[in-house]
Amino acid sequence: MMPALNEEANIKRAASDLIRVFQNTGYDWEIVLIDDGSSDGTGRIVDEIAEGESRVKVIHHVWPRGIGSCFREGIEESTKEVITWLPGDGENDPSELLKYLPLIEHVDIIIPFVINKRVRPLSRRILSAIYLAIINATFGTRFNYTNGNIIYRKKIFDMIKPQSNGFLVHAECLVRAIRAGFTFAEVPITLKERLEGDSKALLINSFFCVCREFISLFLDMQIVSRLSRKAKQSHGFR
Repeated sequence: MMPALNEEANIKRAASDLIRVFQNTGYDWEIVLIDDGSSDGTGRIVDEIAEGESRVKVIHHVWPRGIGSCFREGIEESTKEVITWLPGDGENDPSELLKYLPLIEHVDIIIPFVINKRVRPLSRRILSAIYLAIINATFGTRFNYTNGNIIYRKKIFDMIKPQSNGFLVHAECLVRAIRAGFTFAEVPITLKERLEGDSKALLINSFFCVCREFISLFLDMQIVSRLSRKAKQSHGFR
């Protein structure tokens, strides 16, 4: 799936690169392009891309719903056994990610982490480091990165149901999946430099959305953990 919000300068190149990479593989593939309520020409461009390729689906939102909402909708629309996402800004090299796809034969989740972090602005690197430290400390994990283009077996989402509408959705999926017992491998990737526009991750409304949804996830995980302990204690008493 490839969500995009006001990415008219990048989406055509990003989607075309992904289609080209897929066409050079033997995979049975599909792409779900999601125009998340863009106010520029993104919606028109994704429609043009889909006209030339039957394996490309397009979803339009009247107003921006957030990356988490796009992610859930992409899961629902997908028909393949393995899913992942790439942003519409063209920052991620699809061939860099797909070279690790064979690992899915051995694990349920493939988690990429960025090794050329300096390609991103210092402010974003600092926020990312703080965010990751909070996630790991709160949920007892040791992830190297949670906001990357994670590859999942689709069956995972028969068991876990992410609720986040914002960027927290990626960490939420990982936390819920690991708590449910699914296995994972972490792999290194490099990013390309963003050519046009700015990341939506640094918008103030994105920040407040992550804060609200982090609290909600924390409370939910605490309740689930307590219910699980009570169930085990009750079973042991019997």
